[in-house]
Amino acid sequence: MSTIELQNLTKSFGDLTAVNNVSLKVDENEVLCLLGPSGCGKTTTLRMVAGLEIATSGNILIDNKNVNELETRDRNLAMAFQFYALYPSLTVGENLANPLYAENLSEKEIKEKIFEIADILQLREIINRKPHQLAEGEKQRVAVGRAIIRDPQCFLFDEPLSRLDVQLREQMRGQIKEVLSDLNKATVIVTHDQLEALTMATKIAVMRDGLIEQISSPHDIFAKPENTFVAGFIGTPQMNIADCNISNINSSVLEISLLNQIIEIDFGKALDINKNENYFFGVRPRSFDLAETATNQSLSGEVDLIENMGSEVLLHVNSNDASFRTVQSRSHKIKVGDKIHLKPKKSQVHLFNSDGKVVAHG
Repeated sequence: MSTIELQNLTKSFGDLTAVNNVSLKVDENEVLCLLGPSGCGKTTTLRMVAGLEIATSGNILIDNKNVNELETRDRNLAMAFQFYALYPSLTVGENLANPLYAENLSEKEIKEKIFEIADILQLREIINRKPHQLAEGEKQRVAVGRAIIRDPQCFLFDEPLSRLDVQLREQMRGQIKEVLSDLNKATVIVTHDQLEALTMATKIAVMRDGLIEQISSPHDIFAKPENTFVAGFIGTPQMNIADCNISNINSSVLEISLLNQIIEIDFGKALDINKNENYFFGVRPRSFDLAETATNQSLSGEVDLIENMGSEVLLHVNSNDASFRTVQSRSHKIKVGDKIHLKPKKSQVHLFNSDGKVVAHG
């Protein structure tokens, strides 16, 4: 069985704690993306799983076996690095074959595996070329192919698409996801690109400052963030997050003082809310409907900047010296200076306490 489990994993470099008490599990046929900003500890976590860094404390289990004391070569893992690390003097076919020589396979078996992987990753036509003759996307496919050509316990990918342009990233995301879905292995992918994580992962662990902020499905990471960091980090454009106060509570309906306005939001259930505490209100720019007139369920403001986004526009709306953003269709013909009224969509708003922890999604 292919599984990866981390138990209270910590890595310190002197006084710096790069990874702090991380616990998670990746099951067979599951793709976990470690997602977070640069320096958050995600690559260090991956390197500890691979055996390239020694954990300060905690346990690493692969297939339910503790591998803390095992050398990298004995962990039976395959890893694709951010920098492709291809042998410059070897052809594509020879680079693919290199991991197989330690497995005592016959030349016939090696050749069969090379062409099997070459067909999966569309490398047949370049199989006799050397790395300096390849485009960036081709190099990346060779690096992925070299990782998956063996039959390891698990797969590790460190920023696999970071060096590609936008078009190649989109193409490679689909190819890697398709390949991984057929391998039935626990896979960990490190990335700082939220779109990669949302499209390739079955589960996402969002990291910050060595800590895991949330582990959930891509949908729940986006739709049900557990704190303001995850809420603001996931989603483009970023979620609107603003200070607010609770003016009145009527069962599931909260009267919220927000952006110097009062708005009523029905969260669908009674909440444990204290009117004397400060909160943060979150709503994504795409989670507003345009209203014809101001109501007690809408926010009003004047458009002071418009950013074109193809068929959509990103509107910067000013309200009493506070601002928020919304994405709307170009068909609405909104202009700078227009006053608009925006009603948050049902079940797409979020309330966080003063510590940034979620109180309710509604």
